[in-house]
Amino acid sequence: MIEEARAFSPGFHVGAAAALRPLPAWKRTADFLFSQVSFSVEAQLRWRDEHPADVPVYAGVMVLASERHARTLAAAIPDIAIPDELVAAVAADRAAGVEAACEQVLALRDSGAFAGVHLIPVARYRQVEARLAGAL
Repeated sequence: MIEEARAFSPGFHVGAAAALRPLPAWKRTADFLFSQVSFSVEAQLRWRDEHPADVPVYAGVMVLASERHARTLAAAIPDIAIPDELVAAVAADRAAGVEAACEQVLALRDSGAFAGVHLIPVARYRQVEARLAGAL
């Protein structure tokens, strides 16, 4: 499918999503990758080390909006691991999800292991922008 997309539109760059497990050979032909959302910098860095790719890779980072959001994600996405501490922090203070995601973005940037992040702020665009504006 990647080659078909390239043939249809020469110069078009094709990306693929990558779960935090071994990368199928066909996905290695993509021009860039988006790794699965994770709430663990360590898991993302471990995956990046264990499964190198010769294309830019953007780490998936999501703001956890609420305790209900966490439960819904965990039920819908079998491979996602959401730390109980983060769920409890967001249940006590919804701003905790913004803070955790922004800390993750900065840690991933500082690691140099990724070309950037694919940030999903959910409904917290302004809060994320305000938090990251001075740090990036």
